[in-house]
Amino acid sequence: MRKTSLKTRLTTHALALILLIFPSFSMAQNPYAEALTVNDASITNFEISQRVLMLKAIGTLGDLEKQATDALIEDRLRQQSARTLGLTLTEDEKAAGMTEFAQRTSMTTEQFVAALGQEGIYPETFYDFVDAGLIWRKVVQTKFQSKAFITESELNTAMALGTTAVGASVLVSELILPLPKGSEAQSIELATELSNRLKSFKGFEEAVLTYSAAATRNKGGKLDWMPITNLPPDVAKQIMTMSVGEVTTPVQMPKAVAIFQLRGIRDNRTIAAKTIAYDYAKLLIPGGRSEAALKQATTLAGSIDTCQDLSAKAQKFPTELFSEQVTPVGKTPRNIARELKNLDTNEVSFNLTEGANNQYLAFLMLCGRTNKLSEGNREQVRQALFGQRMEAFGQGYLQELMGDATIVRK
Repeated sequence: MRKTSLKTRLTTHALALILLIFPSFSMAQNPYAEALTVNDASITNFEISQRVLMLKAIGTLGDLEKQATDALIEDRLRQQSARTLGLTLTEDEKAAGMTEFAQRTSMTTEQFVAALGQEGIYPETFYDFVDAGLIWRKVVQTKFQSKAFITESELNTAMALGTTAVGASVLVSELILPLPKGSEAQSIELATELSNRLKSFKGFEEAVLTYSAAATRNKGGKLDWMPITNLPPDVAKQIMTMSVGEVTTPVQMPKAVAIFQLRGIRDNRTIAAKTIAYDYAKLLIPGGRSEAALKQATTLAGSIDTCQDLSAKAQKFPTELFSEQVTPVGKTPRNIARELKNLDTNEVSFNLTEGANNQYLAFLMLCGRTNKLSEGNREQVRQALFGQRMEAFGQGYLQELMGDATIVRK
């Protein structure tokens, strides 16, 4: 039976805990108050502080407060999309999802929740984190499963590792200003001013309604997903160097001048050029992120060149602390996959921790990437291609939701 929601379980003890961990909070910065809203859905200071603790507990590095805030914004968008589609999770699905996540740290759900509790993390924080991921999986399946079909031609290409063109699809909004004869300079000056001034999606939409002469004016200038090759070359060149939300400089067109805002971009490369599986070795060094463990990892990294070298060095450790495996990308634990993605063959990483209370430093070495599979693995390749295409659709859709969202920071 799931526990009651986090909001109904906040106590004086929780407030004391937050103030202890985040002494910069004052009563004016109420931990229970809204930090921001996402399409009118609240995210509280408390939720952000809890997510920060959870990210820290699972060994995440970097600006944890920003990562926590960004992740919670995305979770709200995922949940809102699910409600729009009428999707929900069963209790069995929720339980299976928590079990799957906990098993990545070689613990049961109960053990993992208890370990989080020792770090001051409420069980509901873990439940909400897992639920958001599970419901998003349903959203992506519902919206894109029929579109992610892998043709025999694509499968043959992947099996043969044939080379294919690399492309991208983009989601843009347009603002088109006519160039009346004799007033061209004024229109170009206005386009330049708008290009420099517009910094938000809402601001761009308002400018479109005020100034644009395009047929998309009543839709806020929004265009549907399109291959970037459909855009004029000078526009495409700018778009590929921009971040989501940025606006191009004015682009002159026949009898018009235009500016474009990037709302989303997704990779369209065929999966033949992508990794199907990781071949990697993992050694768990006792001590977590202690100075001694980090020193040991640094010394080890300097003394090995290949996974065979690591395997030999690992003989000094208990057998259960070393493993080497070839794992499909979709089956590789997400945090490990993120590390391996950035490694070249025989490079190492020791940014992660594992085990109860992060008692081990995870020393990872990429032995190689598996792309070529035999004909007998044809169905496995099909499933890998399908999964990667679904992931690309999901990422693009999330960017689209983000571009359309109204986010207000308090």
